[in-house]
Amino acid sequence: MEYEGPRGTRKEEFGSVMELVDSIFLSARKRGMNMEEAFPLLFNRKNLENMRIMLFDGKPVSHIGISEVDALLYGCRIKVGMIGAVCTEPNHRNKGLAGMVLADCMRKLLLDGVDFVMVSGIRSLYDRNNCVMAGKVYQHDITRSNIEKLSAFQCNVTKYEPSRIGELIAIYQQEPVRYIRSYEEFSTLLGEHIFTRPMTFIVELHGKGVAYVCIEVNGGESCSGRVVEYAGSRVAIASALPKLLGRLNLEKLSISVPHHDIEMLAVLSRIRKTKPYHFGGTMRIVNPSGFLENLRPYLVSMLGEKAYEMKIAGTAEKPSIALGSDKLELESEKELTWLFFGQPERVDERFRSYLKPFSVEKKGRLGKVLAKVFPLPTFLYGLNYI
Repeated sequence: MEYEGPRGTRKEEFGSVMELVDSIFLSARKRGMNMEEAFPLLFNRKNLENMRIMLFDGKPVSHIGISEVDALLYGCRIKVGMIGAVCTEPNHRNKGLAGMVLADCMRKLLLDGVDFVMVSGIRSLYDRNNCVMAGKVYQHDITRSNIEKLSAFQCNVTKYEPSRIGELIAIYQQEPVRYIRSYEEFSTLLGEHIFTRPMTFIVELHGKGVAYVCIEVNGGESCSGRVVEYAGSRVAIASALPKLLGRLNLEKLSISVPHHDIEMLAVLSRIRKTKPYHFGGTMRIVNPSGFLENLRPYLVSMLGEKAYEMKIAGTAEKPSIALGSDKLELESEKELTWLFFGQPERVDERFRSYLKPFSVEKKGRLGKVLAKVFPLPTFLYGLNYI
């Protein structure tokens, strides 16, 4: 008997794929839901081609899910891929199936015009496929001992009601770095039955909604929570966090802030419990030349018209960036992702082997030029997590 695949899921195979995924991922079950309910944008019959599988004797035994979403980065429209729900039936592990499916996913992402991919995991499988820990994020812990430092002014915090979705969408539309979501997608992601079970609150000033915060409360006795997504006035959000800490009876509320959100970082700077972090997974630039072209308006605004001459050169294994007569040569595909998105300033000891020192400023004259535009903003999953 031979394996079949990798390929997309057929309509009649949807149920058996969900049986495989549900049998592996117990975290959703512990939350009283199945994976289809937990990740509705990934596991649905409109996304069958992005549910990539290997089969044995007609039965799915290995799976990787893909979600593709358009996004805006300082006015540049790009396409982001997300990979999650990576699993193999126990009796078929250690046979290279996940590696085959992951390579197939990368090929499909390239064909679909995806610029870069975010993988919800950190492990050797992803490292072997040039997915690296990248991006710069800072985590802040709001506790009962430091909440007084955030109460800038009075605001009102109200629980989100579906009738106010228009307000939330309008607030989100003002974010300079965001995913492009349809009305239906936004409505689905705000549902409290998805994996993160977000509790969404609208922050009001003088009766007008100016921000929102989505919070996941951890189960058990930890009495802690984390901000899954936020948008709108940073001062209003910071002022609302102490209220939410008390309202939800939490001892700690964590919020991750990407490095480009300088306003939120400034507002939260009064809290001493700030630590460098990462976005929670790994990344890989799938289509370097296409990505660079999509970023062209941003590059030109930062570097001037000479940025029209910037291009990707070299090979896939050893890429380089050329600008006029200058060329910056990189040692690997991984370094290209670190060039574009930077490296986390701190990672757990168990992950340090996945990183190696990299500094664009030390890459000669062109490196100093590129340091003016890179690293790019770090995308957090937010409600789009898979």
